[in-house]
Amino acid sequence: MNVLVVSGSTARLPDPVYPLGAAMVGSAARRAGHEVSWFDALRHAHPTEALEQQCQRVQPQAVLLSVRNIDSSAFPSPILHYEEHAPMAQAVRRGCKAPIIAGGSGFSLLPDQLQELLGADCGVVGDGELVLPRLLDLLSRGEPLPRRVYAEPAPPPYLTADRDLFEATWYYETGGVANVQTKRGCPMGCVYCTYPLLEGQRMRLAEPGAVVDELEALSRAGIRHFFFVDAVFNQPEHHAMAVCEEIIRRDLSISFSAYFVPKLEDPRFPELLRRAGCDAVEFGTDSLSDKVLDAMAKGFTVDEALRAARAIAEQGLLQCHNLILGGPGETPATMDESIRRMDELHPKAVFLTLGLRVYPGTRLAKTQMTRLGLDQEPGACLNPVFYISEAVEDILVERATQVLATREGWVCPGLGKRYNPRYLERLRSRKARKGVLWTLFE
Repeated sequence: MNVLVVSGSTARLPDPVYPLGAAMVGSAARRAGHEVSWFDALRHAHPTEALEQQCQRVQPQAVLLSVRNIDSSAFPSPILHYEEHAPMAQAVRRGCKAPIIAGGSGFSLLPDQLQELLGADCGVVGDGELVLPRLLDLLSRGEPLPRRVYAEPAPPPYLTADRDLFEATWYYETGGVANVQTKRGCPMGCVYCTYPLLEGQRMRLAEPGAVVDELEALSRAGIRHFFFVDAVFNQPEHHAMAVCEEIIRRDLSISFSAYFVPKLEDPRFPELLRRAGCDAVEFGTDSLSDKVLDAMAKGFTVDEALRAARAIAEQGLLQCHNLILGGPGETPATMDESIRRMDELHPKAVFLTLGLRVYPGTRLAKTQMTRLGLDQEPGACLNPVFYISEAVEDILVERATQVLATREGWVCPGLGKRYNPRYLERLRSRKARKGVLWTLFE
């Protein structure tokens, strides 16, 4: 069959992100014997027109439409990404008669609402690599597609994406890193997080040698800077250490970064990270108040977070912290406590989030449904709904604005502070460096 894979996202902040999930399902279709072409909305000035023209030219027999993000999750000014996908689906309908199969992480969070919005013939919730070939087989035999498929979690090793799909080299040159996955699943119980909903709480670990095989192949293609897109790279820590040890054993000349929980167990790990090429660590710290950490069920303490940050600093690695103000348990005192302790760490960057975007199925949604009016609104959460602690809701934006005014390297997407396309593109081009963008902050 002739299959067209569409990445509908046009998001460029903070950098363009290679559509790894779409590339993986496209690779699955290709390896099942189908002819696969691709369309990347980010690469076109007028994506709906270009997509319609490509459908007319290629006449695919199936179109796979990937919805990665619903919105930017940034209070008080979220960017609505889901709105750009409906015109894409309409362009497909105008250009060809192929059925649309929708999927992706954003779709999996709100399948009912998004399938109706897109008018998709079939929706895939969860890992699509194993499901998609079966759906294409149904089409090839002239059988109808199911309305919805809930995919079983794909076992490791995961399908390695064919990086010619969506031109990984363009994303590397433009965005500075290539994204690679070492595991799926997250055992942590953070009250707001969607990773356990999307990937499950049982971790599925790729074999370290297979991970480094992919790094090595990309390195031969000239890609030397990576970001591990696991929910948390250092959970479990022994697996992250095994990946590092394999990189060192093969003497790969690469650099990488990843998301980390600020809780280190083996004292050898920070040095191992440095030796393997890690030059920047992004901590999901969220708060430096034990009261708030407990309320968000983060699974670590302030002391553990501070020790982890200092151990990383001792190895000379740059660090960024994600800090949430206004979450459960937040008060003016806990906000000041977090800010003061963050200042003491002197991180290279801090990404400041105001409040918490509420997603259905999370513990936060279940406990706050009535207060936020989600129990009365059909299609709740398609448009962003935010939780903000009542103790700080009247002062949150003002306090954040004060904090940002006096701290370099602190970024707040919701307020646009040091977080707009022109500034970030100038920063990347002026520095002419690869790696994650926050390492270039001045």
